[in-house]
Amino acid sequence: MGSKSKNVVRNADIGVKLFRALLIILSVILVVMVIIAVNVIGRESYSYHADPDDLLREIKNGYYPDAVMDMYDNIALGETPAKDPDYSIPYAILEYYEAASMYKGYKNAAGSSDPSRAAELTEAAERFRADMEEARGRMGELEFFASEIDGIFQSD
Repeated sequence: MGSKSKNVVRNADIGVKLFRALLIILSVILVVMVIIAVNVIGRESYSYHADPDDLLREIKNGYYPDAVMDMYDNIALGETPAKDPDYSIPYAILEYYEAASMYKGYKNAAGSSDPSRAAELTEAAERFRADMEEARGRMGELEFFASEIDGIFQSD
């Protein structure tokens, strides 16, 4: 019986060693997974602010739709002309672009729709025309971009 009990003890020691090894491997895997999760969360929480120079560069290169998206992303992140006056001119140009596109769309829709809707669409177009003029007044020395934008939409 002595040798049989020694075998049982050895088998028990092997089982404990295997359990400990498995526990260590799983602990290492858990630590690696936590590190990966922290890195992914850190990358996802990064936010990009387009500074005024970035916006002006996009405007100069004619990337108006991208610049409008950047403007609204900035506004959502709190970057407003009230907080930073350097944004006032780029935002004015982009607001002019946006109003010009809406003006052109409503004007075209009014011309091609039934008469019952034409008056409503023309009124909306005129509101956007007023927004264009208001934004143009805030463009400062970069007002020449209004003419470029008018050329894009062939606005009158």
